[in-house]
Amino acid sequence: MSAGHRKVHPYVWFILNLPFGATSGFVSVMLGFILKKEGMGDDVIASLVALNLLPHTWKVFWAPIADSTLTRKRWYILANVLSCLTILGLAFVPITKGNLGVIEILVFLNSLAITFVGMSVEGLMAHATPPEERGRAAGMFQAGNVGGAGFGGGLGLFLAENVSTQVAFIVIAIVLFTCQLALRLVPEAPPVKVAAEAHAEQAPRGLAHVGRVFVGRVIEVFKELWQMVWSRRGIVALTLCFMPIGSAAAQGIFSGQMATDWGASAELVATTSGLAAGVAATFGCLLGGWMSDRMGRRLAYMAGGALLAVIAIGMAISPANPTTYAIFTLAYQFGGGVAYGTFTGFVLDVIGKGAAATKYNALASLSNIPILYMTKVDGWISTDHGPVTMLWGDASSEIIGIMVFILVLLIVRPGKEKLPEASPEPQPAPLPEAKVIE
Repeated sequence: MSAGHRKVHPYVWFILNLPFGATSGFVSVMLGFILKKEGMGDDVIASLVALNLLPHTWKVFWAPIADSTLTRKRWYILANVLSCLTILGLAFVPITKGNLGVIEILVFLNSLAITFVGMSVEGLMAHATPPEERGRAAGMFQAGNVGGAGFGGGLGLFLAENVSTQVAFIVIAIVLFTCQLALRLVPEAPPVKVAAEAHAEQAPRGLAHVGRVFVGRVIEVFKELWQMVWSRRGIVALTLCFMPIGSAAAQGIFSGQMATDWGASAELVATTSGLAAGVAATFGCLLGGWMSDRMGRRLAYMAGGALLAVIAIGMAISPANPTTYAIFTLAYQFGGGVAYGTFTGFVLDVIGKGAAATKYNALASLSNIPILYMTKVDGWISTDHGPVTMLWGDASSEIIGIMVFILVLLIVRPGKEKLPEASPEPQPAPLPEAKVIE
């Protein structure tokens, strides 16, 4: 293996993707708990969590920018530095209702920057990971996402409660800033090449050349997206992205009124939303990947949604005390991990090759829409009708989503579609036939 293609250990993807998950964790867990102590309701907390998710819903529109300009390492550094600066900004803004507007701006900017961090890691990982290690790499990548959320939320809340809110933000910013040191262990990914660049390569170098290359890349990417969208499998994938199956949105409410009603202390919330949650979600991701291979992609994803519904119902009918809070919040995190794992398997089964990263981001962006609206709905139900009713509503959304999805499968019948064959590899010219000397 050459120096430009040196082997990368899968744990590197965990480190590089840690900021992606950690920033969402400190918003939903740490900020949520602090805002509740300041007297704000679950609707305010849910709105902040939803605002953090908003850029992830639309990131497909700027994914070609990350693919077509600078390098993936440079994008990672720029985006991670901006993210850390917004976290430092939160350290010097008092968390009060009067400063809610400033907090919302910083959270939004942080989330926008983090989308570029995720796209950079995806590009680097796709280039540096050999086929036989893609499963391990994907597992570590998702562990950085879901495990990082537990790290950012749990560590942030622990420091905020035991030291100070300011120290919590500063420590998180420093830790996430150091994650970019792992870039030294990864080879740079080459720029994306498309057919339109074959002619542009002969053009004089300059702004016009850069523009032609960029436009060519964008056109090719959206051609592939169009072909995917109008396939049977693409229609099924798009439908699934809008369904609330596997949204696991209730976890954004656990640190609010539910923690109070169940008598959970700050330490218990930090534990069940922090390291323990990360471990539970990580094991859920691994199980989801196993289910996806054994049961089929669509069935496995529906099974993950059904598991979340069962857990939510179990929590709703169980006694409200700290023990059941710990058991069911961790179980819900585990179920969310299963949904993450099965979703990733489902998407990889649909996008195929070509502009895989952009197509993945297209579906991943759309998949945030049900998380966005279910977080808002769960927050509204919890504030107006209580956490128990919210759990019943969350479970009902999973069941209804599964029923609608089964109906779509019966109508579209994606199994009838002939899968595109892979392009044949170029074969070397045949050697001249050897002459036999008599």
